[in-house]
Amino acid sequence: MKKITKSKINVIWSMRKWPKNYIMWRLTTAYPNGWKFALLHPFLFIKDLWNFLSWCQMIDKDIEL
Repeated sequence: MKKITKSKINVIWSMRKWPKNYIMWRLTTAYPNGWKFALLHPFLFIKDLWNFLSWCQMIDKDIEL
């Protein structure tokens, strides 16, 4: 069976179901001041988000259906 890799847009779309507390926890563990740091450093945040989405695609590709 051929595996289909989700696009980054599909991965982001699936993240809409994540609880707000989980997103805040992710930002707090990733950055010194959480979401404030992400807002003050948008280019770094976008770069990190892109890398995270690439990682999600790689992990999703490795999961057996």
